[in-house]
Amino acid sequence: MGYLKLGMKQKLKAFSEFARWLLPLEVEYLKQAEQFQDAGLKVVLLKIAAYNKSGKLKFDETVDKRKYSYLKNWIIRKLDAVDVDQHLRLLCQLDKKVMTDTLLPEDEKQILNIIKNQKDYPYYFMRIYDRLMDYHSFLLIRVRHQYGELVAEYLEKNKAAYERSKMIFGRLSEATRDIISQYAFHKQESQKWESFLKEVFFDESLDGLNRYYAIVRLTFLYYNYNRLDQIVSLYDYLDREIEKGKFYSRRILLNYYSNRLILHAKLSEPEKALFYGYLSIRDKGSDYIHYLNNLCSVLLRLKQHKTALDLLQKSIPDLKNTISYHNRVGFASLFIKSLNANGKPSEAESYASSFYKAFKDKIMVHRWHTFFSAYLQALLLQEKYQQVVFISRRQKIIDREKDYSERPAYIPTISWYYYLSLYKTGQIGLAELRSVIDESSGRFINQSAIAELKAEISQHVPELFK
Repeated sequence: MGYLKLGMKQKLKAFSEFARWLLPLEVEYLKQAEQFQDAGLKVVLLKIAAYNKSGKLKFDETVDKRKYSYLKNWIIRKLDAVDVDQHLRLLCQLDKKVMTDTLLPEDEKQILNIIKNQKDYPYYFMRIYDRLMDYHSFLLIRVRHQYGELVAEYLEKNKAAYERSKMIFGRLSEATRDIISQYAFHKQESQKWESFLKEVFFDESLDGLNRYYAIVRLTFLYYNYNRLDQIVSLYDYLDREIEKGKFYSRRILLNYYSNRLILHAKLSEPEKALFYGYLSIRDKGSDYIHYLNNLCSVLLRLKQHKTALDLLQKSIPDLKNTISYHNRVGFASLFIKSLNANGKPSEAESYASSFYKAFKDKIMVHRWHTFFSAYLQALLLQEKYQQVVFISRRQKIIDREKDYSERPAYIPTISWYYYLSLYKTGQIGLAELRSVIDESSGRFINQSAIAELKAEISQHVPELFK
């Protein structure tokens, strides 16, 4: 009997881990999709939903363990059925078999099921149509009229929708160039694309890929004009769509949660930002470091320094899984900052120096300002003012910063560190240092960040702000 009880506890532990792995919007979709006659299954599903809100999870050990097994399998099947990435993997597998002439009868049944079961235009409708054109050629050359006619009928029936989707996809590419050019380089207006993007996103007759691409671009557009309330409205609508089983894949959902973190951080809603941030790092996919960087950036802003450092330290092995130097340099910068914030500037300097030697060229292309802000801070905390001056001059950072200072979110961190160090090494006087800081203090939007920087500088030069 004791053995059976222990076995039940182990099974419940495994199920509890599975329940914790589920994301809130996945659970909301499952609640809408379930049609259980068994009240016990409903209770367990509701407990999972309650966990996503309260963080507390406890299951009844007296419930038949087979119900937990059944529910786990049911959840996996339900999510797989609406997972657009699963659909894409199947399409790619079938396409490979068509192109290599290795298609089996069961594969052809899957292709025909795609045709017969299409109610609205799926997320990857354009990909499906392209693959079916290949399959049609495959059938024609083999004089397979029975299947060939079914596929030809599908292609003809959906031709206009396909051409419309392709046209919209092309216009989305045009919009992307303008929107991202404005977002990254502030050289282009993108307002003209708003009505088109909204029309695409809210058009439920369109394929999911175009609609999702539209909301991503709308997000960037609204950031360009600081219209955060518009993003909130979009995301609330998207929540309801995902709850219906649309736009769903685990990958898309994690990305969406990370975007939610950024939005709520900008709205000064730290609790919501952290809630979504922790959800975004629940899996360790190819974008894990990017999502972790976003989360730890918020943690550091909220002075949760130890939590940020612990998360970053545990994730150092995961750096090898990212090919993005933008994310690598961002991670290194945050790690250096978190060491500084936890009173470990010597360790921060050592890590910064090693990282710089290994990735010098990449740093100067990707996020050099973020990296050197953290690196020079580690030196300042140790009062190594001469080294700050030496590194700034050797890398010509002050010259680079003149162009960088045109960015709206720019904070003169490096510039102030440099002139502070010139003062501390006797190369300029207090009046010149004060002039530099006074001249640059008032022209920045983020005055709270300027106030923090002034407080940091005053630790080294208390007489500066008297």
